[in-house]
Amino acid sequence: MKNIFCFLFFFTSILTACSSNEKVKEDDVFTSDSSTKSNDLSILSKALTFHTSFDNGADADFALGDRRIYSVKTATGEQKPISSEPGLGNPPIVVVPGQGKFGAALGFTKENSHVVFYKAEKNVAYSKKGFNGSISLWLRLDPQQIPQTYTDPLQLTDKDYSNSAIWIDFTKNDTPSDFRVGIFGDQKVWDKKNKKEYSEEFFWRLLKIARPPFSRDKWTHVVISWENLNTEQAGRGKLYFDGKFQGETGGIREPFVWNLSEATIRLGTGPYIGIIDDIAIFNRSLTNEEVQSLYELEGGVSGLHE
Repeated sequence: MKNIFCFLFFFTSILTACSSNEKVKEDDVFTSDSSTKSNDLSILSKALTFHTSFDNGADADFALGDRRIYSVKTATGEQKPISSEPGLGNPPIVVVPGQGKFGAALGFTKENSHVVFYKAEKNVAYSKKGFNGSISLWLRLDPQQIPQTYTDPLQLTDKDYSNSAIWIDFTKNDTPSDFRVGIFGDQKVWDKKNKKEYSEEFFWRLLKIARPPFSRDKWTHVVISWENLNTEQAGRGKLYFDGKFQGETGGIREPFVWNLSEATIRLGTGPYIGIIDDIAIFNRSLTNEEVQSLYELEGGVSGLHE
């Protein structure tokens, strides 16, 4: 009898220990997943150089450089600014409360659409020896409402679209408009005949998406990343919609040359008609997993620096 009681006690102890171990393992998995996600976001936040949510106006919420937004005047037929001043212009581009992906957003209309910009110096991690980075933003627009012209929601350059520039645009000759990513180095190097968009070399550097998923009824998350510019390797750009990889540009081997004091983050070139929200810039090319994490952020990029 004593042996039976001892056996029962031993068997019960084993079951209790196993149950306890399973509970510990489940808790460890939950804690590990939460900890991993938190660490991933912490690493992502360290790469952030610029962010504007438009929830507190048009100036940036976070910036390593100048936070202010500027309005711009250009010469007829030119893209390079000839003068600028802080603010949203006259009449001003409108910050629309409650219409953004996460709060307010910046709205461009047919009646009022002109270029505004932020200064790129320190806000973009440009380097003459290895230039990498990523831009994240949300767009809501009806491509059918865009005038029959090329229109760029966003450009990075100190000159124009064909000379040391990174941009996204909607095309004018397609119905509905196609979406493109363009990355170009020094025009003098890649465009020997000075033909710009009329040269084959121009199109080699593009990524073009037919029937892109944009609508005035929903927000689309767009990420452009680039790596190996100003290196011995061929630089390339990548595009993501709503966390999903879409493709890459052709190789860019020519140098990417900026006068940083003149480089800008331009919004609304074209003119652009639509709404932009939650623009963020990072100092390196993001991984697929990091892009997905950005897409899934419940409150937007503000959570990376608040």
